Amino acid sequence: MKILLVAVNAKFIHTCPAVYSLKACAELQNIDGLTIAVLEFTINDRYQDVLAGILAQDADVIAFSSYIWNTDRIRRLIRDIRLVRGGSVRLWAGGPEATYYPERFLREDGADLCMLGEGEDAFSALAADYAGKDKGASPIAEREADSCLRGIAFLREGDLVSTGLAAPVDMDGIPFLYRDLTLFSDRILYYESSRGCPFSCAYCLSGRERGIRRRNLNTVRQELQFFLDQRVRQVKFIDRTFNSDPDFAMAIWRYLQEHDNGVTNFHFEIEADRMTGEELALLQGLRPGLIQMEIGVQSANPETLRSVHRRPELTRIAEVMAALVPAQNINLHLDLIAGLPYEGMESFRHSFNTVYAMQPHQFQVGFLKLLKGTELYDRREEYGLVCSGDIPYEVLKTRWMSYGELEILHRISDRVEETVNSQGFRRSLPLAEKLFPDAFALFEALAAYYRREGYEQKRPSVFQRYDIFSAFLQERWAALGEDAQQAAADALKVTREEALPLILETVRLDRCLHTHQSRRMTAAEAFHFPGETLHLRFDYRSCSPVNGEASVAEIVPPGEGEKR
Repeated sequence: MKILLVAVNAKFIHTCPAVYSLKACAELQNIDGLTIAVLEFTINDRYQDVLAGILAQDADVIAFSSYIWNTDRIRRLIRDIRLVRGGSVRLWAGGPEATYYPERFLREDGADLCMLGEGEDAFSALAADYAGKDKGASPIAEREADSCLRGIAFLREGDLVSTGLAAPVDMDGIPFLYRDLTLFSDRILYYESSRGCPFSCAYCLSGRERGIRRRNLNTVRQELQFFLDQRVRQVKFIDRTFNSDPDFAMAIWRYLQEHDNGVTNFHFEIEADRMTGEELALLQGLRPGLIQMEIGVQSANPETLRSVHRRPELTRIAEVMAALVPAQNINLHLDLIAGLPYEGMESFRHSFNTVYAMQPHQFQVGFLKLLKGTELYDRREEYGLVCSGDIPYEVLKTRWMSYGELEILHRISDRVEETVNSQGFRRSLPLAEKLFPDAFALFEALAAYYRREGYEQKRPSVFQRYDIFSAFLQERWAALGEDAQQAAADALKVTREEALPLILETVRLDRCLHTHQSRRMTAAEAFHFPGETLHLRFDYRSCSPVNGEASVAEIVPPGEGEKR
């Protein structure tokens, strides 16, 4: 008997740990006559190639891992495979979408069974059960509902039978997933040292879980050493809050510091306000590029945070950022969520400015997804949360924010992605911000400029964006009155000249950095300022591992040497 596990990832560089975990756990049973294979695709692959690749496996059971980014494609695959194979194949679905919308897969798409919640135990039991019976039978559905395996749903005589969410899995019972790295060449590896979350965030599916289960610390060390020995490029911890136990986090970070191979990068999602002084001291001393961190702020509005059961200490987060940003050794990613309760446009402006002022390397302006199974989904009418009925269930309007306002924030998010998160405007943005009341106003104006000039539809190239940014700043400068121009010039004076010429030359500098960075080379460039010309050399053989910036040296006249 052959079971095929199918993952459809968002990008090629991603992997799907879920399907490998199911496979590894089932194979522990050494089931006679059972073969388990894995196929991974992406949502960008040609649909017919994906369908043909799955059917070519001629599997007896095909199981899919479903998430908001791939479920439309997976449901289509299930329907088409049923049309081609008829009753000769069993079709299963797992993952969050199958857990909370099993009837869609069972009634509308023709799936035979859904796994609800953590799937390792249910999948192992199902695999053993089906391997011992004729592949055309449906052994689970023939049983009485009260004797069924926990964590599954199926139809019996047209009625939905659900045995509830699966029991939590023992983390130490899951084998290590990555013994054969030939399957993961040039891809990000995802690693899970714990499940569960100490928080009860109303927008998150983990918010209703209770307790945290951790993998044995010595086991984690051994598995991380494997990644280090193999010199893999990046490992992303998918723990909900990695530093919920400071002792555990310190033990791992200290181990990585002591065994750093100079190559591998580790990603962690943390709560910055829980960071202790001891943790900060250790983190400040790590090799640049050894780790990166994602910090979910979500909002700076206290009422909003209370409504979703978040209680971050923003002052402490700012203190942590103030300590880590100057060290320039950790890429820091901060998040906001637009569309939360009690957050109107002015409130979001304040949240945006609060987070932007912390100077993250990556700043994500995300949008609320109203997921079934969360508290916000249950209270959506109370808060006036209206979301799309289709994946990804994104909020369209709230009692505090209109659809039009959320659409403006979408355009601002795009401009933040192109400028802040591209790392291509690091010199220009701090100067450009001085021409506006605050950072939010800068990106709001830039978004409006893109829309007015039709650039949203034209989709300019990376390099064209610099010319657009320069034109945008020139227009802003011309619009300022004489008094405002002088005030801005005074505020922007630096070592060489007044505001606008410096900003435009800085845009050119950013462009030069970005252009030559893609070529992996050294390059010299002349920058002409009023009364002088500045010659710079960019060396991309020694880029910053934190933000990708090249080292820059000023070239002085012959005979006077070179200074950095």
